[in-house]
Amino acid sequence: MAVTWSRSDLGTAGAGTIFLAGKGEVSYKEMGISGDFLLTRSALQGTRELVLHLAAMKWAMGTIRALVQFRIPDLLAESAKTADELAVSVDADPSRLYRVLRAAATAGVLREDTSGHFSLAPAADGLRADSDDSLRDVLLFMTDPMMWRPYENVRHTVMTGESAFENSFGKPFYDYLRDHHDSSDVFDRAMAQNDSPETFELFRDVDFSKYRRIADIGGGRGRFLAEILRHYLECFGAVCDHPLALSGAEEEFSQRGVADRATAIKTDFFEKIPEGFDAYIIKRSLQNWGDTDAIRLLTKVREAIGGDLEARLMIVNHVLTEPGTPDFGKLSDIEMMTVLGGGRERERAEWNRLAADSGFLIVSEPSPGKMSLLIFRPT
Repeated sequence: MAVTWSRSDLGTAGAGTIFLAGKGEVSYKEMGISGDFLLTRSALQGTRELVLHLAAMKWAMGTIRALVQFRIPDLLAESAKTADELAVSVDADPSRLYRVLRAAATAGVLREDTSGHFSLAPAADGLRADSDDSLRDVLLFMTDPMMWRPYENVRHTVMTGESAFENSFGKPFYDYLRDHHDSSDVFDRAMAQNDSPETFELFRDVDFSKYRRIADIGGGRGRFLAEILRHYLECFGAVCDHPLALSGAEEEFSQRGVADRATAIKTDFFEKIPEGFDAYIIKRSLQNWGDTDAIRLLTKVREAIGGDLEARLMIVNHVLTEPGTPDFGKLSDIEMMTVLGGGRERERAEWNRLAADSGFLIVSEPSPGKMSLLIFRPT
């Protein structure tokens, strides 16, 4: 379930819609979402209610996290159940579980009928483990304590430039993951779900028959690469990442039937990028680094390409809208700053500058305000 607010969310109260991948625009009513809880911005702007609404999102997210940890969306996939029935399945106190369930119904992910039975609202599809559009692991990662604590002190980052994450945990984010394998596993599973249908859709018009050797830089377990190779039988590829991130890649390739055409290469991509590929893909990760490190990485890609002017660099990343235009990326940019320190989301002009400073020229027209495919040719 990929959720974005539509422009109708800026209209009058009750006119809001949510866009669901594969379903299109769905009204609050169809989603089972309380119009009182998710009031539209124009109805709240400049009022005490807006402040209370924003603060109360903590209550909603804590509730939904517990719901997912109990696997309630999976237990309700086939039929509606009461709190007592669900409590038996998850070995929980029925009275306290009921309070969580009714809060989740208010937040819009469940529905409660007058007989006390709970069922899934469409919004809950993305919380089921077996859903094609599942973002279950993404939600668990984003609400993990290691991702909540830095937001206690965003001000520290603004004042000092040090990430609030490092201030809280004593080390940078990626160093922390290397030392805490459970946290690293949560992160890796979330990143695998980031290779969503929307990511594949961005590559719909790319003819990979022109790029028979594909390198997925920072591609983790290689799910995206494996899917590309399944569709282009003449292609070969490699996923290139840190050894911990590559855990499970060989199994992924085997399960998807591409083990004979895919390999995993352990590398520090700030030091060296493997040579000899026709297309280098970097997905949803360059926002993790500031301009200096991003240019350093892209320059390594340019060195790997060498004199092959037909090779292409393909980057999947959010492109920010112009100043004054609301954009989800302007919120996620705070995570880049607060958790990662030097990371940042970028506008089109900033992407152009990164490309020029790294030996590339952008040859695509990315759409601002959304995740886009930026294609670069070497200069």
